[in-house]
Amino acid sequence: WEVLSRFDPAYPPLAARVFLILMVPVWLFTAWYDMARLKILNGLVIFVFGVFVVLGPFLMPLPLYLTQLLQAVIMLVIMMLAFALGTMGGGDAKFIAAASPYFLRQDFALILVLFIVCALGAFAAHRLSLLMGADRATPLWLSWRSGRRFPLGFALGGVVSIYLAMAAF
Repeated sequence: WEVLSRFDPAYPPLAARVFLILMVPVWLFTAWYDMARLKILNGLVIFVFGVFVVLGPFLMPLPLYLTQLLQAVIMLVIMMLAFALGTMGGGDAKFIAAASPYFLRQDFALILVLFIVCALGAFAAHRLSLLMGADRATPLWLSWRSGRRFPLGFALGGVVSIYLAMAAF
């Protein structure tokens, strides 16, 4: 955590607080649903983006808000390409594009560190839970028998939450 404490996200603190409070339940549900069904619902993706679109102009300077919207469009194109190339699932790609306005591009190094930490932590927690018999408690979860597929939504919500928490406080 000391490495992360060196980073100071440039995201507007008020916007980060409001988005954090509103979105953490969404990230948690997304993680749970992705582990259970290996899908990220379109309605969740639309909601994540919609919250930013509706509240963003009230919580951040207009030029920053518009820049973040443009960033989301660019990320959608990049993520569609990544999906088309088979490097990630469609739900993960949509989720990343919809969540991208919650990140500032100048914080890319921080976001990358958070993604690596959260992805490795989520993968380890998922596999350790499986070894400890969590599949008996939740036998219908598809992620237990998905082979090489991993519910990336489990990690992505953590990235956004930690980033916004760092910016908020």
